[in-house]
Amino acid sequence: MKIYAIGDLHLSGKPPSKPMEIFGEHWADHAAKVAANWHQLIRSDDTVIICGDTSWAMDLQDALTDLNWIAALPGRKIILRGNHDYWWSSLKKMQTATENNF
Repeated sequence: MKIYAIGDLHLSGKPPSKPMEIFGEHWADHAAKVAANWHQLIRSDDTVIICGDTSWAMDLQDALTDLNWIAALPGRKIILRGNHDYWWSSLKKMQTATENNF
């Protein structure tokens, strides 16, 4: 088992509501790059700490696309609230909405 940490994913749903390439060409296909690297490194018995700023969504319902996308990736996930995670109103609501995947 390995432990990894990643933060500032700033995911933006499908289709992206705020495409990351607005920050530069190197951000094109941002989520696909994250997924490819995740699948290359992370195994089912690994733990990934997600250090916040996970989704650009403004409410939990909109963030579910991003949260479910992360939940489907390999490994156990521990998620922290970031200063841009406006969708996160309470831990209980987030855990219930994501069926305790985090």
